[in-house]
Order: sequence, then C-alpha cells, then structure tokens
Amino acid sequence: MPEAPEYTPYSIYVLEPHADWVTAENGYIPIEVLVERVYGKPYSSLRGCQRDDEHIGNDSVKLYKLTSDDEYLEALDAFDDVEMYMGRDSRTGESIIKTGMTEVDYWLSIRVADENTPATVEANPPRTQDLENAVFEDRLFADRAFSPSLKLILADLIRRAELPRSDYLFRHWW
Repeated sequence: MPEAPEYTPYSIYVLEPHADWVTAENGYIPIEVLVERVYGKPYSSLRGCQRDDEHIGNDSVKLYKLTSDDEYLEALDAFDDVEMYMGRDSRTGESIIKTGMTEVDYWLSIRVADENTPATVEANPPRTQDLENAVFEDRLFADRAFSPSLKLILADLIRRAELPRSDYLFRHWW
C-alpha cells in the first residue's frame, strides 16, 4: 500500500462584511470594521472583491489563498507596486496607468463631500478618470468608483499583524 500524502492542516477564516452579524463565538472577521480601524476609512469589501473577480456579485463566495509564502509575497508585491491599471481609453485604445502611489494611497485620497467640501466629480465617472483627491457626493458613489483589491488589503493586514497568515473566505450577502 502506498504511503499516504502528508497533510498540513490550515485554517480558513471567514470575512464578514456585515459587522452586526459578527460575534466572538461565530469566528467571523468583520473586515469592514477592521479595515476602518486600520486605515481610518470605511471599506467596500464587495467592490474590492470585484476588483479581484469582476463577475462576483451579491450572495457570492470567494476564497483568498494567502497561506503559502508564494501567494502572500505575490500579493504584497502587487500591493506595493506603484503602477495601477485604470482601464482602457476607448477613444485612443491605450491603457491608462497611474503611477507614484499604491492602491491604498489612491483610495484614501478619495473623499465624500461635507458642509466644508463640495463634490468635485460626478456620481459615475469613467473608469479611466484619475480620481486622486476626488470628492464624491456620497459614500456609495465613492465606493463604486474605487475600492482597493481585497486580496491586497488582506496581505497588508497580515503584514501589519492585524490578521494571521491563512486563507480567507469572503461571503457577501444582502
């Protein structure tokens, strides 16, 4: 009888975007609350997940593998990369690349209007528009315009020791 392959157990943590449903007993990680505590800004985990998989929608499940060194280091490299793909300009046919800042820096520069700061961009700007320091009318429009990749955020939170190295299952439901 051949030798059984060696099995290495590992945990899969569940990311929960709806913080009200997270308890100490159910083991879910409230990703929006954690990201807001670390970065000081609410995070649209569905939009970030859609950056990783454009076809994901509500009632979706996606597994982020960050247990192996290769997957984790690849995500960190992408996180620290100074080039962001902003889409393709339909008029010229050229790809639009943003340089000089990470996805998180870019996302943190986008704000929501208040009594002191009026909106500076329309609700649904083209994907290729540079939104650095843009001010949106409300959070929904800002979230829809740009949220960083959820995989890259997870890698950064692991690097900051906010999350353990593991795999993460994202469940999104309404």
